[in-house]
Amino acid sequence: MRPGPRAADVTSRCRLCGKQAAHYLNHAKMHLCENCFIKYYERKVYKSILKHNMLRGSRKVAVAFSGGKDSLALVKALHKILMEKFPEVELEVVHIDLGIPGYSEESRDLVEKICDNLNVKCHVYDLSAEKGYVIPDFQATPFRRRICGACGTIKRYLMNKIAYKIGADKLATGHNLDDVVEVLFELYLRGSVEEMVRIRPVSWSTHTKLVTKIKPLIELTEKENLYYVLSHKLPILSAKCPLSKNSRALKRKKLMNMIEAEIPGFKHTFYKSHLKRIMPHLRDSIREPTLIECKSCGMPSLSETCSYCKLISKLQKSQITHISNE
Repeated sequence: MRPGPRAADVTSRCRLCGKQAAHYLNHAKMHLCENCFIKYYERKVYKSILKHNMLRGSRKVAVAFSGGKDSLALVKALHKILMEKFPEVELEVVHIDLGIPGYSEESRDLVEKICDNLNVKCHVYDLSAEKGYVIPDFQATPFRRRICGACGTIKRYLMNKIAYKIGADKLATGHNLDDVVEVLFELYLRGSVEEMVRIRPVSWSTHTKLVTKIKPLIELTEKENLYYVLSHKLPILSAKCPLSKNSRALKRKKLMNMIEAEIPGFKHTFYKSHLKRIMPHLRDSIREPTLIECKSCGMPSLSETCSYCKLISKLQKSQITHISNE
């Protein structure tokens, strides 16, 4: 069923134009029709870009496009905003085919279709063809219980490497308010202040091979991203990643949604409190780590061997051990 006002609210009117409402924003206690919602959404993305100076000095922005609703909303909104407000900035898409049966094929098809419709250059990186492994390979290794973590490490590394290779000066990701609040909640519980300081709208480059990362959707929720996609009548993936069923991140998001249901606006308050009250103290007390180049691949790293190379080395050793035991 298409998300929107509850059945009892079918007579609700858009707060801005008075027409039939299509969507209800619980945190703002506001009904909007599809056209007004699109304007509201794009205005919020534009304001986030301006507020955090995300496109400072930009000539080319690479968008990490998985095919999910969040990155789809980002590509659509950013494409329009750049054309209207920043015509000098070029937009290109980066997609990684993770080789997950029943999921990656549909994701890739959707990405290529959207990019073709928007006339946006799309860089598809096929993990199997380029690296000789796929994400499901981790199921037969000690990483099977932390496969989402391994997948995240691989995507972060490759997205940055590809963005750097194509000459992008910014890498935009579809991380939204729900993502940020879920991560912050976990970090607060663990007291990981060194990691908290990295949760911000813009992660400016501190190395020539590290592309500045921006999060234009950081003040928008997953539900708002879905509403935006639906309002534009864009296709939505029917498949879900089969490897993320028991993800702890999804469980934490469910908990955050339960709190939000009881305290509307909780997510916005949590994030803004962190950004305005906690972050200034963290920046003053925690120094940015010095990056060096990985001795194996030459990409930015905190140690002699980067997290990606360590991960792949362990995968290869595990596969050799598995074959030997057979």
